[in-house]
Amino acid sequence: MNAPKVLRQARTLTLMGSLLLPFPGLCSDQAGKPSPVLRGEQKADGDAFEKAGAAISKFHKGRQGELWAALRRDADPAVRAHLIDRFGVSGIPVQDVMSRIGKTTDAGERAALILSLGGFSEHALALGDCKFLTVLLMDLYRNDSDPEVHSSVDWLLRDSDQTRPGRRINLRGRARLEAIDREAAGNSPPKGGWSINAAGLTMVVVLAPASFRMGANPHEPRRTGDETLHRVHIPRSFAVSSKDVTTAQFQEYLEDTGLQANWREAVRKRFPARPEEFWSESERPQVAVSWYDAAGYCNWLSRKSRIPHDQWVYPDEIGPGMRLPPDYLHHTGYRLPTESEWEFSARAGTSDGHFFGDGIALLHRYAWFMANSKNHAWPVGMLKPNPLGLFDVYGNVWDWLQDRRVNYPAAPETITTDAEDTSLVVTNEIARTRRGGSWSYDKDTTRSAHRGADTYFPDQRRDSVGFRVARTLSTTSDPSGH
Repeated sequence: MNAPKVLRQARTLTLMGSLLLPFPGLCSDQAGKPSPVLRGEQKADGDAFEKAGAAISKFHKGRQGELWAALRRDADPAVRAHLIDRFGVSGIPVQDVMSRIGKTTDAGERAALILSLGGFSEHALALGDCKFLTVLLMDLYRNDSDPEVHSSVDWLLRDSDQTRPGRRINLRGRARLEAIDREAAGNSPPKGGWSINAAGLTMVVVLAPASFRMGANPHEPRRTGDETLHRVHIPRSFAVSSKDVTTAQFQEYLEDTGLQANWREAVRKRFPARPEEFWSESERPQVAVSWYDAAGYCNWLSRKSRIPHDQWVYPDEIGPGMRLPPDYLHHTGYRLPTESEWEFSARAGTSDGHFFGDGIALLHRYAWFMANSKNHAWPVGMLKPNPLGLFDVYGNVWDWLQDRRVNYPAAPETITTDAEDTSLVVTNEIARTRRGGSWSYDKDTTRSAHRGADTYFPDQRRDSVGFRVARTLSTTSDPSGH
């Protein structure tokens, strides 16, 4: 098949699957029917699609360098995402992709190439290619220090009994990945960008100082009034889990602490119709957890990880009226991410509405939301990670965060420091923050800047709110801010 014909077919497939029909299987939502695609989103997707097509066309004319450069982490994130999505149907030989994975010195390009392999059919690979590729990817999963490379291999190789969106190739590597995880779990971080903790969660490292523009640009589609753009400085290195805490991981905590019976009884009272659904699906993110439940899990994980008790973030007695240490962000125990840490990690160096641009044509490749969720949460890690290696940043379940829900500075040029809260007492009368959207919400919420409602109180249990964990690794200032 000649290159122009392949390109025309690729364009038709992508337009049908992404731009024209981005929301198959519509289901009910908290706010009703889905909102229409906005003109700004259509333009953003159209521009990125055309640029990606031009790079592919140049490849077929022998100018390969421009295509590889467009996959780097410092390249246009929207064009990069569209290229990842189109490689398998654009006539690019899979052998060229495999060869380039081993040659490139750019970690972002390497990760993008790995993700692009999901779009190739199994028929594109000969038996020998499959064996070579599996060995190569396992080595990268074990030894590459880049968290996006690590997570990209995870996404490509970890099999699931469920439908695997965006993946036409199946290299059946789950058992081998799990063996590597068990070997690495709880050990000192062997790589610079990630480690696996005692509970089996991959922790992605973010080095200090982290400074970024938080909130939404004035031109961003779906921007709301509480997303004022301002600069935030995060004066510490921290780690955040690449995936939300799963039902299996949370139930292990409940069993180990003797809290399982009480927790399940509380869930039965809150969700009397089908309470067992909240603990029977082991690989789905744990929901029906209060903010206090999440804090309790963090304390247990600190103990399991042998972090000294004086470094724990939460007190032994967790509940309404609990008081946090005045320097809790200087403690190295496990905790929930701050709102600034969450947005910085979600953006992964980008500044558009999503880490893959302002468009929404590829949203279903990265997020479970009301259009593709079939009205329930899905196993963690089934969709592609962001450039920092985080899965399910948007959609699937909301993430509880550490902070109270407070207003942003009114002045756009204000510079703030992500420091400890001035109010250290946690009460049921003051809302906490949660981010990311969920399976039951529409695309308006699945943006890096979206803050969610101000009505989520720490004692509440919701069927679409879970959590991921974080911890401080080191700080660049003392607790007084100096």
